Amino acid sequence: MLKYCFLIFSTVLFFSNKAFSQQEMGLYFMDVLQTSKTNPAYISKKNIEIGLPSIHLNYYNTGGSFNKLIVDYLNDKTSISPGNALDGLSDTDNILRGVFEIETLHLRYRLGNIQLGLSHAQKTDVFMNFPKTMAKLFFEGNGQYVGQNIALDNEVQLTSYNEFALSGAMKLSKITAGARVKYLTGIANISTGNKALSLHTDSDIYQLTLQTDYELNVSTLLNTNDLSNFDLGIGSNSFKNLFTKNSGLALDLGVTYEVNKKLKLGASLLDLGKIKWTENTNNYSSKGTLTYDGFDFAQFANNDSISFSSAIDTLQAAFDFHENHEDYTTTLPTKFYLSASYQLNKMIRLGGLFYNETYRGQNFQVVALSGNAKLSKMFSVGAIYSARKESPFNLGLNFVLKLGPAQLYATTDNVIAVFQPYKSSNVNLRTGLNLLF
Repeated sequence: MLKYCFLIFSTVLFFSNKAFSQQEMGLYFMDVLQTSKTNPAYISKKNIEIGLPSIHLNYYNTGGSFNKLIVDYLNDKTSISPGNALDGLSDTDNILRGVFEIETLHLRYRLGNIQLGLSHAQKTDVFMNFPKTMAKLFFEGNGQYVGQNIALDNEVQLTSYNEFALSGAMKLSKITAGARVKYLTGIANISTGNKALSLHTDSDIYQLTLQTDYELNVSTLLNTNDLSNFDLGIGSNSFKNLFTKNSGLALDLGVTYEVNKKLKLGASLLDLGKIKWTENTNNYSSKGTLTYDGFDFAQFANNDSISFSSAIDTLQAAFDFHENHEDYTTTLPTKFYLSASYQLNKMIRLGGLFYNETYRGQNFQVVALSGNAKLSKMFSVGAIYSARKESPFNLGLNFVLKLGPAQLYATTDNVIAVFQPYKSSNVNLRTGLNLLF
């Protein structure tokens, strides 16, 4: 299990410029069926819409861009060099947030003022929060902390799951209301429970003293033989895992109000739900005061002659993890959109948006201003400016191209990152093809 934890930690550091973020700003103001994913009250003018397979990825982190990070990760997995990765980290909260989604099918049918839909998507959601001392400990060793007591509290939640959704929206005079009910089947998960960790290295005898109250819950469709031979297996996911014993429910709600012919207000609350994990569950816990003599964490990164497996075995013994196999539950990140749009003329529509995501005790907030232009019956374009605390300037672009019944669309909330991903800490993209009748 610790082998897995270390691989996850080093991989996350490697991709710290690629920590996914769930928000979608530009999509909210587009006129495609996927807009209903941001507000289920969205009703289109088409009778039948078929969303073909599409992809969505988003990443965001607080640790800086990729060009500040150089990692040498050898095939034998015995040498890792963080380069300048540690310089961009804050002393306390270093947050990585993200999602990767493959939507296999999305169908919607409109009958008058009512629109019904169903869809399936497979999602992987990532959250990590760790202090700078944890990264420095793994990559530079504990010798720098001799005589000190350092905090290593960290949070991890990595979830892969299927989402089956049924949706409905109805227009009643100036108000349109919509809802989406989602059945979830979990593929794999790793999440922390209690997260208290501290380390003291004795200045005389170099003895480690660990204060722990730490829990790690794991569920995977792959078998786990023991603590030293563990693999979550996210990369081996396939659509044969559509239905599992890990199940849950979630709800999306949305509403729009037409103040007049030009001004429209909207609000939506998404992903109110959870997943209960019951299949191949493993719970690892460590609580108390533990000591170990003469161990340097830096041997992971800087000494090729030391066996990676033996180092993991040493750490495993130091933490003294206890294992059981109980069910556990994880919640989804809850998202809230609040919007206003104004139809300036037949061609141009302006909009403003506030977004808040609540997850693992953290709030991620974004504000945005948009402009969309319908240049012809075949082609529409849009631009959006968005700002967050650590990334105050993001310029996004989107387009919709209709050729016969085919509708091609693409949107990004940070167009600079599309061309220079290594210089960005915030990248967003959704693209796909719809059929309209």
